[in-house]
Amino acid sequence: MKPTLALYKVILQYLLVIVSIVTITGCNFNSARIEIDNTVNTDSVEILLSESKLENSDLKKRKEYLLKAYYFNTKKPNDTIKNRNLLKITYEAYNLNDTLFFKKLNKEAQKFSIKIRDTFGIADTHWNYGNYLTDKEVMDSAYYHYHQAYKYFLSIKKEYQAGVMLYNMAFIQGRLRDYTGSEIALFQAISIFENLKRYRNLYLCYNYLGLIYTELEEFNSAIDYHHKALDHLEKTENKDDNKVGSLNNIGLVYQKQGNHQKAIEFFNKAFINNRKNKNIELYARLSDNIAYSKFKNGDTLNVKTTFIKALHLRDSIKNKAGVVISKIHLAEYYATQADTATALTYAQQACQLSTQIKNNRDVLSILFLLSKLDEKNSFTYLNNYVTLSNSLEKKDRIIRNKFAKIRFETDEYITETEKLSQQKMLIIGASIIGLIIFSLLFFIRIQHSKNKELIFEREQQKVNEEIYSLLLKQQTKLEEERLKERQRIAEELHDGVLSKIFGARLGLGFLNIQGDKETLEKHSNFIEELQLIEKEIRTISHELKTEFLSANLDYQLIIEDLLKNKSTIGKFEYTIEYNNPPEWEAIDDIIKIHFYRILQEALQNIIKYATATKVVLTFNSEHGSLYFSISDNGTGFDPKTKHKGIGLKNMQSRIKKLQGKLTIDTAINKGTTIFVSCPIITKN
Repeated sequence: MKPTLALYKVILQYLLVIVSIVTITGCNFNSARIEIDNTVNTDSVEILLSESKLENSDLKKRKEYLLKAYYFNTKKPNDTIKNRNLLKITYEAYNLNDTLFFKKLNKEAQKFSIKIRDTFGIADTHWNYGNYLTDKEVMDSAYYHYHQAYKYFLSIKKEYQAGVMLYNMAFIQGRLRDYTGSEIALFQAISIFENLKRYRNLYLCYNYLGLIYTELEEFNSAIDYHHKALDHLEKTENKDDNKVGSLNNIGLVYQKQGNHQKAIEFFNKAFINNRKNKNIELYARLSDNIAYSKFKNGDTLNVKTTFIKALHLRDSIKNKAGVVISKIHLAEYYATQADTATALTYAQQACQLSTQIKNNRDVLSILFLLSKLDEKNSFTYLNNYVTLSNSLEKKDRIIRNKFAKIRFETDEYITETEKLSQQKMLIIGASIIGLIIFSLLFFIRIQHSKNKELIFEREQQKVNEEIYSLLLKQQTKLEEERLKERQRIAEELHDGVLSKIFGARLGLGFLNIQGDKETLEKHSNFIEELQLIEKEIRTISHELKTEFLSANLDYQLIIEDLLKNKSTIGKFEYTIEYNNPPEWEAIDDIIKIHFYRILQEALQNIIKYATATKVVLTFNSEHGSLYFSISDNGTGFDPKTKHKGIGLKNMQSRIKKLQGKLTIDTAINKGTTIFVSCPIITKN
C-alpha cells in the first residue's frame, strides 16, 4: 500500500516538532526522543506541566519537562483543550524567564485561538503580552494588550479576568501619572471584585488607590484607602507580607504629611508583623523609614548607624532602588551635620545609580537636593531638574494620549458594531443612536483633553513654585551675606584704617615743626585735612553698617523686576504704591508665591487683552490681612458675557487656598481692577 500525501504531511510535521525541540534545548536528538518515548501516556501533558512547576527542581530540568509537554500537546486534536494546554505551557515559559520560547509559544497560541475562534484564548495571549511588556517597561504597548484582553474577556462575560485587566491598566496609568484614568479603572475593578467577593483583588485595588492619593498629596483619603485595603486583606490567607507592606505604606503617608510620630508608630507595627525579620528587603526598608522619621522629628540618636546598616543590607541583596533611597537619606543627614562634602558624595552617588536604573523620580529629587548642597553648581542642577521634569512630563503626556486613543478607538469599534447590528432592524433609529453616541464620545474626549491640560498646567505650576521658593531663599541668603560683607568692611575702615589715620594725625600734631610761617600753615592744613578724612571715613563706615537694604526689600525687588519686565513687553507705564507696607520677611513664603503668580497672570492678561498704557499696583496690610490691587486703563470687558479662562480659574484657586477673596471690577472701555485679600500667615 503506497503512502498517501496526508501521511507524508503528518511525518513531516512530526519531524519538524522534533527538530524544534532539539534546537531550543540544545540537547542530543536521540536522547530527547528516547526520554519522550518512555513517558508516553494519556495524561503526559498535565504530568509534565506539573513537573515543570516544581520550584525545588533544577531549572534546566524544568525547561526540559516544559518542552516535552509542548511536544505531546502538538499530537492532540485541534480543539479548545489543546489550546488551553498551549496557554498553560506559554504561561510556564514566561514564569521560567525563557523569553524566546515564551514569545514563540504565545504567538502560536494567539494564531491558533483566532483560527478556532477561542475568544478566551485570544484574551489570554494578550494578557501574556501585557505582562511581558510591563516587565520590559514598554508601558504603552503593555496597556494596549491589557485593554485588548479586557475587551475580549468582557465580551464573553469573564468578569474576574476583566477586573484583573482593569487593575493592570490602572497600574500602568498610575505609573505614568494618569491618576484620573487610573482611579476610574480601579473603581470599575472594585465594582467587579465586590460582586465576586474577591478580597485579595479588592486589597490590591484599595492599596493602589492609597498610593495614588499619596502622590496627589490627598493624605487623608490615602490613609482611608490603605485601611480599607487592610480590612479586605484580613479576609484572605497568607497575608503577612502584604500586611507589612500596607502598614509601611500608611507610615509613608504620615511621613510625607509631616506627622513623623504617627509614621514611626505604623513602621513599628510593620516590624512586629515582619516575623523574625524573614524579609530582608522589608527589614531594611522599615529600618530606613523609622530612622528617617526620627531624623525629621529631631531625634538623631543612632540615626546614622541605622541609615548605614540599612544601606549595607540593601546593597547586599542588590536592591538598587533601596540603595538610592538610603543614600539620599544619608545625604540629608550629613547636610544637617554641616558635613557638606560627605552629603555631596552620597547625593552624587545616588544620582549616578538612579540614572543607571532609570529611576527618574529619584533623579529629580536628588537634583533638587544637590542644588541645595552644591551652591556653586546650584543653577546647573536646577536647570537639569527643570529640563528632566519637562522631558518626563512630555513623554508621559504622549503615552497618556495613546491610552486615551486606545480607549476611544475601542469604544468607537464597539459603537460601530452595535450600530451595524441595529441597522438590520431599524436603519433610521440606528443612525440617530449612532450620531448621539458619537457626539457624546466627542464631548467626553474634549473634556478629557481639557482635564489633562489642566492637570499638566497644575503640575508645571507646582514645579515652578518650588523653583521660585528656592530662588527666593537663595536671594535672601545672598542679601544677608552682602550685608555681612558691608559690615566687615565698615568695621575694617572704622577700627583699622581710621585708627591708623588718627594715630598718624596725633603724631604729626605732636611734632615740633620748625620753619617759616608758610611751612607751619601747611603743616596745620595737613593735620586738618587728615581730620576731615577721618570724619569722611567714619561717615562711610556708618553708612556701610546701616542695613538700608534689608531682607524685607527682597520680595519688593522681585515684584518690581516683574513689573519692569512686563512693562517692557506690554509697553505700559507702571506705579507701585505701598500703603502701610507689609513686613515681607515675616510673611510665609506660600502667600508670597501665590501673590506673585496671581500678579504674573494679571499682567499677562493685561499684555494679551487690555492694550493698557498705565498700570497701578497697590499693597496694603492692616487688621491681620494683606491686600493688593492691580488696575489698568485698558479696554476692560463685560464680566456677564466673558467666560472664565484657565488663567482666571487658577487665580481664584490660588486665593481660595489662602482662604482669601478675589474680585474683579471692570466694564467695557473702563479698564480693569483686580482686588485680592487674604489673612496674613507668618513663618512662625
